[in-house]
Amino acid sequence: MSKKNFIIGGILVIFLITVFVIIGNNQTNNSASNNQTNVSQISQTNSSTFETINTVQVLKNRLDQKNPGDVLLDVRTPQEFSDGHIKNAINIDLANPNFALEIQKMDKTKTYIVFCRSGNRALTASQEMSKIGLKTVYSKQGITDWQTAGFETVK
Repeated sequence: MSKKNFIIGGILVIFLITVFVIIGNNQTNNSASNNQTNVSQISQTNSSTFETINTVQVLKNRLDQKNPGDVLLDVRTPQEFSDGHIKNAINIDLANPNFALEIQKMDKTKTYIVFCRSGNRALTASQEMSKIGLKTVYSKQGITDWQTAGFETVK
């Protein structure tokens, strides 16, 4: 390898490292700014809004407003739901093979506040619902955090 090729290769390596560092810093800054808000819009599909609620206190505040257009959707299993759920929640199990058919029947004029045990299934359900044009609000924290905060559940 000639000295010229060695220098060009070194410059290319330094350039690529610089690009990766810049990209990494931008992603870190974007994550930090997104985490600072309690409710943030994270995507739009079919003109429906997909929001995230980051804390159970914000979820409780939203539910306390008793907006008639909001529907609380618990996507845990029927057994988990019967062990305790938030008052007025409806249950559609994400693991049910008919989940896609069930959400197709839902009223597109409503906003569905989606939660589960810890937030993982709620995210998946919210994404699927948003794809078909339903307005969804994803609760990043679930029933476990709700109960830990001392908020009421019913059986």
